[in-house]
Amino acid sequence: MSTLKLVTLATLVLLSLTLVFASFYLDVSTVKVGETNYIVYEFGPEFNIGPVLIGLTLTTYTSDISTGTFYFGTPSTTPSTNIIDGLNITALGLDLGTVWFRYGQMQQLTYGMGLVMNGYYLPRTRTLDLGARLDNFKISAHVPYEIKQLTTLNIQPSDSVYSALILIPLLGLDLSVYGVMETDERAQLQHALGTALTKNILGFSVGVEAATQFWKSGQMSYGGFAGLFGDFGIFQLVAGPYYASDGFVVWLLNREYGNLRYTYDPSNYSQRAGYIVRASLNVQSYGRLVVSLSGDFQSNPTLIGEGYLRIPQVGGTNGLILYAYMFDNTPFGNGQLLDENTSARITMAYPLLDNLFAGIKYTWNGSEFQQTAFVGGMVNF
Repeated sequence: MSTLKLVTLATLVLLSLTLVFASFYLDVSTVKVGETNYIVYEFGPEFNIGPVLIGLTLTTYTSDISTGTFYFGTPSTTPSTNIIDGLNITALGLDLGTVWFRYGQMQQLTYGMGLVMNGYYLPRTRTLDLGARLDNFKISAHVPYEIKQLTTLNIQPSDSVYSALILIPLLGLDLSVYGVMETDERAQLQHALGTALTKNILGFSVGVEAATQFWKSGQMSYGGFAGLFGDFGIFQLVAGPYYASDGFVVWLLNREYGNLRYTYDPSNYSQRAGYIVRASLNVQSYGRLVVSLSGDFQSNPTLIGEGYLRIPQVGGTNGLILYAYMFDNTPFGNGQLLDENTSARITMAYPLLDNLFAGIKYTWNGSEFQQTAFVGGMVNF
């Protein structure tokens, strides 16, 4: 049987399993190995049955979709034409209440009140998260490893940031202690430690957070935040002042850290006082909007915005999804909303199945939006 027929048969089998038992995962991307660009297809069902999560995929790639050869597994300099090498476990989890673990697509991480780690996330990255719960005591760890190929048990680091969090009830308060370790030798950060103490008062969580950042230059910097957190169902608010010593970076680990980790230099950050405001509007069936703003009391604000809107089904259509993301450390500079310091993208997607979309993405390159089309899951947004 030809390779193309095997791929077609495997696709039909996995799609049939998905339609009957599970959701469907599909991702199409490009990878360059040496001097060759490959188109990579990864697809398969993901089963969530009670406390058990398992995702199975088939990964195939080719340099030319019309005349090229299909290979299986992770693109490499020694490609395989054996379809078995393309099968992989891409999600695996078990939640027994007291103990749990989850391996799969990375989820956003926020520790404490978000002074150091605020929505840290890397797209197209699988990680292992595990923890334990005992009454109100909780402990968890984030381990950035992923299975590259199952048949050879090829397990490799997927990121260089490791972290851990402990939540402890203390005299009617909630105490959280966290640690972050950066293992990439090219990054300036070495590790960060922090603790937050919060109390629920009349619907608000009032609290403080203190953190220390250690840099490879030998410099140690520290910062503190005091504020309130309000959760009113569809609306959440975090606001308050912060203090930062020389070398301390507020919101150091956010969605842009993966792109900016090599650019941080503690000598560029002087002692300052400032503010943090984060507002979130969440209407479960229709979408979510989060806007975060931080800055000192002189100038130099940083703006982060993320919005997701689901337009419901109309007639015989499946509706439409609109997604937008923006990061700017010089917002409204020179009277412009978008400039060379802005990271932004807008996605319009049509749901084909529960977790399968066809859409168009507009990505800001510093001067204009570039358009690309995709078919796949929300990892493409």
